[in-house]
Order: sequence, then C-alpha cells, then structure tokens
Amino acid sequence: MHHKTTILVAPALQNSSCTHPRYSQASFLSLLGPGDVLQALIVLLLTVGVLAANLLLILVINSRRYSKYIHSQPRYLLTSLASNDLAMGLLVTPFAIVPSLRHCWPYGELVCQIQALLRGAISQQSAVILICMAMDRYLCMLHPARYHKHSSKKGCVAIISMTWIMSVTLFSILVLPRGGYYFNPTGMMACEPFYTRASIRILAACGFYFPTTMILMYCYGSAFHVNKLRLRKSGCNTIASPDDYGGASIEKLVTQERRLSTTASRTMAAMSLGFIVLVTPWTIQEVVAACTGTRAPAALDFLATWLALSNSFWNPFLYWLLNNNFRRISRELLFSRFFCKRSKEQKPQQQQHCCSNSSSGVLAHTQGCDLEGLSEKYWGEILERTLSSSSLQALQRAYSHSRMERCNGLQEMKVFDTAVPDL
Repeated sequence: MHHKTTILVAPALQNSSCTHPRYSQASFLSLLGPGDVLQALIVLLLTVGVLAANLLLILVINSRRYSKYIHSQPRYLLTSLASNDLAMGLLVTPFAIVPSLRHCWPYGELVCQIQALLRGAISQQSAVILICMAMDRYLCMLHPARYHKHSSKKGCVAIISMTWIMSVTLFSILVLPRGGYYFNPTGMMACEPFYTRASIRILAACGFYFPTTMILMYCYGSAFHVNKLRLRKSGCNTIASPDDYGGASIEKLVTQERRLSTTASRTMAAMSLGFIVLVTPWTIQEVVAACTGTRAPAALDFLATWLALSNSFWNPFLYWLLNNNFRRISRELLFSRFFCKRSKEQKPQQQQHCCSNSSSGVLAHTQGCDLEGLSEKYWGEILERTLSSSSLQALQRAYSHSRMERCNGLQEMKVFDTAVPDL
C-alpha cells in the first residue's frame, strides 16, 4: 500500500495584504478590538525591552571596567548572543506591531520574505551560540589548563562567523524559493518560514529544540558535578602551614579565578535554562499542529510564539540578575556618569576631583562620588594582573627573594643588637 505525501501550499500573501479590498474598504477603528490593542502593547513593550536590555549588555561586557571579570572567549560569545537578540528586536519584532492591530500585512512581499528569513536564521543562530557557550564552560571547568592554552579570539570569531553563514544558508534554501514564507495572522503577527511538508516542519522544530536541550543539560550538568567534587576535594586538602604565606596567596588568587569562572558558568546555565523553559511550549505546539494538520487557537498561538521570542529579553535580564559585578558596573555606567556629568555643569571644580584621580594615584574624597566602585575597579585591575600564569611565577620568585632578604635582614639586626652594648 503506497502512501502519498501531502504537499502543502503557502497562503497567498495578496490575500493577507492590507491593500486587499476586505481590509482597505473596512474602517480601521471598526476592526480594532481590546485584544488587538493588548497584543500590540505586548509586542511594543517586548521590542523596547529587547533593544534596551541587549544594548546595555553589549556595552557593559565590552567595557574596560568589566573586562577583568570575564575572559575574551565567553565575552565574544555573549556579545554575539546579545547581537542576535538585538537584531531580533530591531529587524523582526517591530514589524508585528501594525499587523497585530490590523490583522494584515502592510509592508509588501519583499519585506515579508526577508523577515521570514531573519526570523528563522536568528533563532537558529541563538540556539547554536547557546551550545557554543555550554561547550566553552564545559571545557573551562573540566579542562582548565587545556582551555586557557588553546582558547583564542580568532578561533572564537571564526566559529561564530561559520555558524552564522550556516544558519543564513539553511534558511535561505527554505525561504527564498517562492512559497517558502507566509503571513501568520494569529501567532507571530508577521511573516514566518513555510514548510511544504509536515515532516519538514516537525524536523525543523525538533532539530531546533532537542539537540540544543540535550547538549546544554549534559555540558552544564557535567561541569557543575565535576566542579562540586573538585571543591570538596580541595576543601579537604588545603591545610597550609602558618609560614606558607606565599602559597596561601597563590591559592587565594586561584580560588578567586575559579569563583569568577563558576559565577559566569552559573549565569550562562541560567540563560540556557530560560531558553529551554520558554521554547518548550512553542515546540510542543509546532509538533502537535504538524501531526494533526490543524491550527492552534489564536490566543494560544500568540502566547506560545511570543513567549519563545521573549527569550531575547530574558537572556540579558538573567545575566543582570545573577551577576553582581555586572549589576554594579551597569549602575556606574547608567547613573554615576550621568550624575557626574550633571555635577560638572553645576560645580566644575568639584567634578575634577570627583571623577578623576590625581597623578599620585590617590582619589580625593568628595560628596556624591562613588568611591566604592572606583576602589573595586583598582583592586580588580590588581587582581587581573596577578591571575596570569606569568604573574604567578613572578610572585613565587618575588616571595622566595623577599624571604631571603628577610633572613639577611634578621641576621643584620642580630649583629646590630650585639654591637649596641659596645657603644
């Protein structure tokens, strides 16, 4: 018995265009309802939140103040993820505001085709970057020596560029042919890729969700399990003698470096968990709709689709919520600079002492200046310079040299004490 494969045809965009007679002849206010206004408001607020949050994330993690708290490779990955989310909020979600009010597509066929391509490529690229972040944290926490030896900026940029090219190429093959896109008036409120077979739709949804979820859970689960065992083992073995000040200092610096790495890993793991939670309802809806050949209710379709798209906002929010250094530096960039700039206009002489340091490196204490943030900045720079392997070796040499000098000094003091009675 032969089963014929059903070929689906995308709805004609002309029937959903705002120039169609059923939309152009009717009054705009007569078709507008409270639910439409609520949906448009949700899309607008989410778009503004995505743009503001990801722009802040990009500015802070690439600033000099924050560079001491993150390595170059995870910084590039986070910047790429935030850039993807920023592109989603700039090139995809704003185009759904007007269609959510009018339930038609007002921008033309070319814009619909480009937006469907970006909708699929950006979402797929974000999932790939989350996988790269998980593998980066896995290698950093399980094989730290190999990770710091082989990690490089050029390699990270090359991987990000290659995955971008693959995502755009894949969805160009699916979307660019005529009939590979359509206007979704209930869920996305914009144009999306259209799959001519139900099996391709199921494969696209499952390929986007399940490999990403399994890799994220395995990498972070293994990394945290090994890190927990390592900390428990080091806690049982780190019993130093009172005279071993140099070894204790080095161990303290290594522990600080490990703590920063663990903090970054936990933050990225929370972002990955947020992705899994937010994308799961949309994946289930896609699979059920493809298997049954039906459409989900309009309210459920809208909720599941925009819940998945809200992941672009929750990524920077979770990073801000779980990273104390990021919150502190964000406050400095958003508030301290503006307040200092305002005080500069009112009291220019005080501003020179408030936000600048003297040539001797001593900060002047004036009213309204965030000395805590500035002191943490300089201590962070000292910590950054002492955490490298060359600095640790130099610290060992300096410690042995200072210990020899101290011994010689004690001998000279003894000679001086014995010579004092003769005077």
